[in-house]
Amino acid sequence: MLIRVTWRRAALTLAVLILGGLLFAWSGLFNVAASGGHWAVTNWFLHWVMRSSVRTHSLLVEPPPPLHDVALKARAAGHYASGCAPCHGAPGEPQNPVVRRSTPTPPQFPAELGEWRPRELFRIVQHGVRYTGMPAWIVPERHDEIWAMVAFLEALPVMPPEEYRRLAHGEQAEARPRGGSAGLDGLSNPSAQALADCTRCHGSDGLGRDGDAFPVIAGQSEAYLLQALRAYADGTRHSGIMQAAAARAGGEALQALAAHYAAQPRHAVPQSFGPALLAEGETIARQGLPDSQVPACLSCHGSAALARNPAWPRLEGQHAGYLEGQLAQWRDGTRGGGPFRKVMRTIAQRLTPGQARAVSAWFAAQGEAGQGR
Repeated sequence: MLIRVTWRRAALTLAVLILGGLLFAWSGLFNVAASGGHWAVTNWFLHWVMRSSVRTHSLLVEPPPPLHDVALKARAAGHYASGCAPCHGAPGEPQNPVVRRSTPTPPQFPAELGEWRPRELFRIVQHGVRYTGMPAWIVPERHDEIWAMVAFLEALPVMPPEEYRRLAHGEQAEARPRGGSAGLDGLSNPSAQALADCTRCHGSDGLGRDGDAFPVIAGQSEAYLLQALRAYADGTRHSGIMQAAAARAGGEALQALAAHYAAQPRHAVPQSFGPALLAEGETIARQGLPDSQVPACLSCHGSAALARNPAWPRLEGQHAGYLEGQLAQWRDGTRGGGPFRKVMRTIAQRLTPGQARAVSAWFAAQGEAGQGR
């Protein structure tokens, strides 16, 4: 017997299927327990859809920077240890067995990093993966931080355990626990880990490590450091790495951290620059750029200005690359910060990239007495 397919019958069939699906969902018969896992075909299908989505969307990702840079890898290592290793493991530190019972199970790194290309890793880190435990980056517009994480992930497959521990924990490497629970202590007891979180990147002396991987924070005023930490914690200063660390530290710990690093002696970072670049930078720092309505930098960042307002940062002896990067973030609107952020964004937008590089180099080249001149 032939059954004629009509629009009415097709619509009725579709309505019955939808109603049946809703009734099945309402009945609670479908088992959502993670202990059951996925069927093999379901697991394959979901993974296939995810890979296809990442591959397609990664076509729009910008070309990566040089990913072999040690400083770039070091910037993401500490965040990986506390934010990623508890789920994904690390060299010499397998996944925690609790995490292995989740559905879907997070891939174990570095063994299951697979053949993801850098742009694909960037897409996953930036936006996360829906219907899994993989979150999006806290500040997705901070491409510099995401590329740092990609550089670190690219290096993981050939990274010895001791090198991982050095990059991830810095001077705290020997004191940190090993094994599948190594990254969980800081999540369960955040106040006790506040200084350890800072020292693994900035060092207990606040001078940083691995070249220009981290800014010099030693000798900054306590007022500025506390303002910066609070801005990171509440998200008004944008950083996927620093927001996580500052927010879990808590208010009391932030005050103690600001006091600790303000008390550390400041030393200029050894750097060398061409005389023409320094001359251009000195002109901008001392005189500004009247034609572009850029004030002299020393009017706020010189020693006399800092005596009036200790909430402004010291710039002398800082890494030039860090200062230049901060100006780029001000210009692009990705930095955020304290009460003067709108002023700094306006100034940064009026500087050309070459002028930003020059004034950054001049401040970096100044010693302890540089700002007072």
